[in-house]
Amino acid sequence: MPTDTAQEKIVIFELNGEEYGLEVSRVQSIERMLPLTRVPGAPRPDIAGVMNLRGKITPVIDLRLCLGVEAAPYDKQTRILVVLGNDGAVGFIVDRANDLLDITETEIEGIPAGREDETYGLFQGVINRDPRIITLLETDKVLQ
Repeated sequence: MPTDTAQEKIVIFELNGEEYGLEVSRVQSIERMLPLTRVPGAPRPDIAGVMNLRGKITPVIDLRLCLGVEAAPYDKQTRILVVLGNDGAVGFIVDRANDLLDITETEIEGIPAGREDETYGLFQGVINRDPRIITLLETDKVLQ
């Protein structure tokens, strides 16, 4: 973890018009939407399927479903963030990947009141870059 003055880069992406962030050190690549193969009996309801990523079968999670955001059809802006987990690469489907941003630990604020639903533990905190509000994901908890 960075110190108070250490900077960390995050990848900014969108779901339903809201901005979220992931540590760039966890993101291996950002891919356009690829064909997915459904997995009957998948262990999680938010698993959209698996994709063939340069010869490797990679599970893909629809972050809208994971975070309780209403489902939406994929379009030309849809991206898959390929994230390194403990068991290998996993894809996260997002509406679009927008930006990279340098942040410091001191910019990360707690989750605002009223967000204590079943997804509450999936967030690390919030960054307020007026007018932007960026919610940071706790990558390892999303992958559990």
